[in-house]
Amino acid sequence: VRIYCSLEWLVVSVSPHRYSRSNPYMFADELALGQSCLATEIQTYVYRFVYLVSACGIRTQVISENVLLIQTELYYTPRDGHSNPEKAFLTCITSQKSVWITPVSTEDDIKLKTSHFMSDFQTTPEELGLLHSS
Repeated sequence: VRIYCSLEWLVVSVSPHRYSRSNPYMFADELALGQSCLATEIQTYVYRFVYLVSACGIRTQVISENVLLIQTELYYTPRDGHSNPEKAFLTCITSQKSVWITPVSTEDDIKLKTSHFMSDFQTTPEELGLLHSS
């Protein structure tokens, strides 16, 4: 299990492989984050849970002026019904100086010289397929 967090987001990555001979593989629907939140991304070798810290019953606690503690649980309930459910407590600490919220550019950044290879290309919602036309 790998945990990443910011002031607003929690990302939990879980390998579906277990060290159990009787049940060596976990299916995505056997895992839940906090209050029944399912994986948001399912890949062959990793299940990812990406949620706002205000969702899924995730708890936050201010530790100091710049530090936030984030806590939740990961539940594993096997399909077979014979194995006992498992619960793992997850904790992540982040700060207001988190890399995730550090601006990557400012208005004072170096501006590129204009070139005939550059244009002010702007797409419309119709081009992106965001609007439904009747």
